[in-house]
Order: sequence, then structure tokens, then C-alpha cells
Amino acid sequence: MPVNFFARSALAGILAFAASTLNAMTPEIRLPEWQRSKIDISEWKPEQKLLTIRVDIEAPSVQLEKITSKLHLPEELGVNAGQHERPLLKKGDKVVFLHKFSVKPDFAGWAEVELAAQPEKDGIIALIKSAHANEPATAAILEAEAQTIDKPIDFGRSMPLLVREDIALCTAAETALKPDFKVGGQQFYFWYPESGFGKGLTSEGLKAFTAAIGNSNLKSAEAAGNMLIKKLESGKEPLMLSRANNETFAIPAPVAIDLINANLATLQAIIEKSPEMLEKKINAMQPGYTRPFLMFNLASLYESQKKSGPAKLWYEKAISEIPAWPLVETSLKRVRK
Repeated sequence: MPVNFFARSALAGILAFAASTLNAMTPEIRLPEWQRSKIDISEWKPEQKLLTIRVDIEAPSVQLEKITSKLHLPEELGVNAGQHERPLLKKGDKVVFLHKFSVKPDFAGWAEVELAAQPEKDGIIALIKSAHANEPATAAILEAEAQTIDKPIDFGRSMPLLVREDIALCTAAETALKPDFKVGGQQFYFWYPESGFGKGLTSEGLKAFTAAIGNSNLKSAEAAGNMLIKKLESGKEPLMLSRANNETFAIPAPVAIDLINANLATLQAIIEKSPEMLEKKINAMQPGYTRPFLMFNLASLYESQKKSGPAKLWYEKAISEIPAWPLVETSLKRVRK
């Protein structure tokens, strides 16, 4: 049975890149860090249907040659995001490539970012000797491998794309928070799990949780949410969604727990009219997938209380973590008047 694991995506928030290694190397013996890369959505203009994916490549320790960045998009988009090239990147330098392409809102799919660069041979050998000065056997293996480098080494990754009118980010639609919860004209982001997630008590608990959120029933939401969290923590199994086409989608237990907690924290702050409570939670959080959405919710709650100063502050913090966020841009224009 095909399985699409959410763990493949870079979550809130969060996106990691695998270190590039030569095929002949074992997982325990790898080249020292010779490149650093970062891929993210940097801009989304829904009125122009224009999305920009930014690729940062850095040469932290050796000179890089024949650097390329190519974006492969689903055929259904019918667009070519192009290929960027750079012949040389000196040690310590960084290059930024921008892939711009047209896409309509309500798109959800996968993209492949293909990156490649060739580390300068003498430089990588010197780096190996320095990094493994006290490990002669490891150094010898790596030096032998480095001698065979005669073309660019591939790195990069696959990434999910979710594009809506309000936001564009690297996540799967099944884990996306939506700004559909409204109080006094203000929008708040919540996670609404699809029907079909889980089985038995988990499935019924998710239905009760979603219904309680929709009805602003904090007591029922806490009861259902805490039951789900306890079950996910004890079982440590992913939250599964069965689809009609014989596929399943899995959300790792820690991710599902994070989404449930985000819903509960926001609903409690709204019901008790206490932005301070939500602010305290955010300040204690590490960077992650749900944090910018909680920042938006906090800003929206402050705005509902006519506190434009802290609203502006938290909208700015939210968009600093997810830059392709038109809804935050609109909100900032409103509180800056």
C-alpha cells in the first residue's frame, strides 16, 4: 500500500537538508561540511499568481564550482521554473537563486529542488585532513573518495507546496491550519483534521474535537484534545488517514500533538480574552511549524482588543517566520494606519 509520510516534508516549520555524500561511502563516514543550503518560499503574490522559491547556497569551507539550481514542478502546472547556474563560489561566499513561476491559489503538490556543486579537490582534501587529524583511517578513506570527485555532487530535496489566497508554504494540505475561525471580524488559524483520520476511539475523538472547536466549546475541546494527546503519546504511532485510492497519509504523533495543542491554546485565549496567556506560551516555544500561526492568532486577538501596538509587533514576528503570507501583509497595513 503506498504511503505518503508527512515526515518527508519540512515541517514549521520546520525543513532539514540531508548532507551530500558519495555513493561509495558508508553512513558513518561522510565528507566534512563543504556546502550549506536553504530552500524556502520567499514571496507569494496571489493577485499576479506569482510564486517565488528562494535557494541559498553557501561555500563555508571550500571553493565550489559548477553550481546549479533546477526546480522541477508537477506537470499539471504547465510551467518551467528554469535553471540557474554559477561557475564559481569562493570559500566563505554565498549565492541566492530565485525561481519564479505562475501558479493558481488552492494548489497542493510536490516540487523537486535539484542542486549540484563540485567542491574544489585540493580544498576538500585539506578540509578532510583538518577535520580528521586524529583519525588517520577515516581520513585515508575520505581522501581516496575525494580523489574521485570529477563532477558536481547532487544535493537538494523534494518539498510539498501549498498555495492558497492567504498563504504559501512548504507543507501538506492535511496538516495546514486555516484562517476560517472568526470572532468579531478577526480571523484565527486552526487545524481542522480531515474526516477519515484515525480509527475507533481516535477517529471519534477527532470528530468530537473538531466539532468542539467549531462550536467554541473549550471544555469539550479540552476533553477530546487531551484524550487524543494521551493516546498519541502512549501509542507513539502516527495519525493515519485512509484515502479512497488505496493510499494512506501519516502525520507523526509529535506533529499531531503540536497541532492539537495549538488549537487548544488559541481557543482558550479567545474564550478567556487573554492574549497574555497565549503570549506566554509562544515565548516558551522553540521555532517550529505552529509557532508563526500562534503569533498571528495572538496579533489578531490583540487587534480585536484595539491594541494596535502589540498586534503590529506579533504580525511582524509571524511574517518574519513565513514571508509568503499575504493575509499578514493585509493585517499589517490595517494596524499601521
